[in-house]
Amino acid sequence: MDSIVKRLAERTSWLLFAVAAGFVSAALRRWQLSTAFEDVTGLAIPGAQASVILACVLVMSAAWFILSAIHQPMAKRPPVEGQAERWDLVFLDAGDPVYPILVILAAFLALAATPFFLKLGIDQWRVYQELLAAKAENPSVQLPSSNGALTIATAVGALLSFLGLLQMGRDGFRPGRRGKGGFSAVLPGIAGCVWLMESFRGHAANPVQWDYAPLLLAIVCGMLFYMDFAGMSAGAGRPRRLLWVSAMTLVMSAPALVSALADMSLGDVLLLCAQGLTAAAALWRLPPNLEHPPKIKGTPIPRQTGAATIQEETTDE
Repeated sequence: MDSIVKRLAERTSWLLFAVAAGFVSAALRRWQLSTAFEDVTGLAIPGAQASVILACVLVMSAAWFILSAIHQPMAKRPPVEGQAERWDLVFLDAGDPVYPILVILAAFLALAATPFFLKLGIDQWRVYQELLAAKAENPSVQLPSSNGALTIATAVGALLSFLGLLQMGRDGFRPGRRGKGGFSAVLPGIAGCVWLMESFRGHAANPVQWDYAPLLLAIVCGMLFYMDFAGMSAGAGRPRRLLWVSAMTLVMSAPALVSALADMSLGDVLLLCAQGLTAAAALWRLPPNLEHPPKIKGTPIPRQTGAATIQEETTDE
């Protein structure tokens, strides 16, 4: 019974702290949106209490998770000859259904975002073409800031995120081939680059930086999270850094989600939920598996016997 409680505490400590910080950040962002901007101009009020407290909470969260990552227990396992520590096995534990279920749910959220971005992009393209034709007759006609191409690319990126996350979730149900999850995790990271460009383009003309800073920071955290996840899955991971990025992705996605809901940007809402769920899944599986690496059936753990080393071999199922 004690071992079960200890195991559950290992799984939930990181996740609970990240979720709590996310809820606090979301509540402060909601407060900021209602009190920290002028009614007439919409400009930010300098030194607004909500803005100051929100910035402090985010900085304190980042510092807390850095300290937690530094003191995170990690198993010391003999390295495989010519390879680093076998962190690629961490996400291939077939005995835990929570992680793959969360990731597969995140995949379908990313898929649901595709039609929203696609429709918006097609509408932008149609308007741009109409105004472009009108400009040929009347040079004073102003063209819109977007022709829709980048928004359509974001829709394609959301589809790539779905494919990558679906494969990541599938790999979590049963042991997969070594390094197989690396490419899957890269797909949402690449999609995040396009999403970041589209989000910045859509808000760059806005003089109120607080309006879009949470969204941009959340996307950047998500990109770093997926790239570090890919490194773990390819056997070249930095576990403590991935823990920190996972927690901050969950925390930063919360205030950005409040902003996206206020703007009725459903595509952004779905992608933020997708990356937040994936980060939560990583925080569920990663800490206990760093301290007690999973023993996958058919994959012996390397042992040191004097000068001899029994090399680890991974079998495909």
